[in-house]
Amino acid sequence: MITKKANLLHVLNNIYFKKNEPVSIVHFLTNRCNARCSFCFIDFDNPDTFKNELNLNEIDLLTKNLGNSLLNVNLTGGEPFARKDIVDIAKLYLKNTTVQSIYITTNASLPDRVENLANTIINFDKNVELTFQISIDDMPKDHNRVRKIDNLFKNCIETYRRLQTIDDRTQPIVSITVSHENCDNIEKIFNYLTLDCNIKSLKCTIVRDEGVYKIPNEKKKKIFKAYSWLTNNIKKLTNEKKLNNYNLKSLQGKLHNKKDQISWELVKKMYLQPKYISPCHAGGLFGIITANGLVYPCEILEDKLLGNLRDNNMNFMEIWKSSKTKDAKNFIIKSKCNCTYECALTYNILGNWRYQPNLISSAFNLRGF
Repeated sequence: MITKKANLLHVLNNIYFKKNEPVSIVHFLTNRCNARCSFCFIDFDNPDTFKNELNLNEIDLLTKNLGNSLLNVNLTGGEPFARKDIVDIAKLYLKNTTVQSIYITTNASLPDRVENLANTIINFDKNVELTFQISIDDMPKDHNRVRKIDNLFKNCIETYRRLQTIDDRTQPIVSITVSHENCDNIEKIFNYLTLDCNIKSLKCTIVRDEGVYKIPNEKKKKIFKAYSWLTNNIKKLTNEKKLNNYNLKSLQGKLHNKKDQISWELVKKMYLQPKYISPCHAGGLFGIITANGLVYPCEILEDKLLGNLRDNNMNFMEIWKSSKTKDAKNFIIKSKCNCTYECALTYNILGNWRYQPNLISSAFNLRGF
């Protein structure tokens, strides 16, 4: 399969100057999920949560109208593998857009579906890089309890092992979400995963107030302390080459790895005392598509709905260039909007000249990595 390729000069001009086409999209394929995590932001008690998912024909039209700078799509949910047509959706992104990498977040409860997608997609596109973020947040029994799926931890490890055997373009990464549920136990979890389970690719995120989930105030400092310890130790083992996050043989993998380290430091500066550090490019380089076709600049700005794809003939760029999007971007700039949303931070780092020396040094194995 020959897929569309991005024009490098066009992409660079967009990232560093124009900032008016998405480089990455987070597409919530579904709100359906077989887990019920205590820290999830989805309102599972609201029956409207599961209505009106975009169908495959609509997603086909959507992917034909995403601009010419899209390099990455994050397929997420809910649990994205709850959709049996997820392989077809991934193919549409590769066929109709300039995407070069697909990032999928999963609870890994369905190893056969995950493995089938990986094998199918790497044969469909000989250049695409696939990253699977597998959520593991606790010791086996507690992980199953918090996410409310029997044998989930076992399936996570099984999924990780299967993906490890495919090829260099398929990268499973275990991700720990540091929350009030596990912050007192984070060192034990880290050691169990890296030593007992022999996990070789590991990252983490920090839970945030969003949707129906609110962080207990008395736990915030403990969550921050656990996150700081965890990021420092992941960085240490990565620099010692005991962890191999992403495909470090590729330029993209090296950039992603260094970007994570920069992102962790930014989160630590903002978590307890929110403050503006650098410009946010949500609504420009980065955006959100919900399961039912709503477009937002990011997850956090729930009051900044940019448009409904179904009201715009599935033309994403028509919404992206609208006055509502321009107003949202002006709000982000003037209010010095800031948050700890790692997906948005990725493209704030990428589009900011301040971080380029560190990224370049890591890409070419120079000092600073």
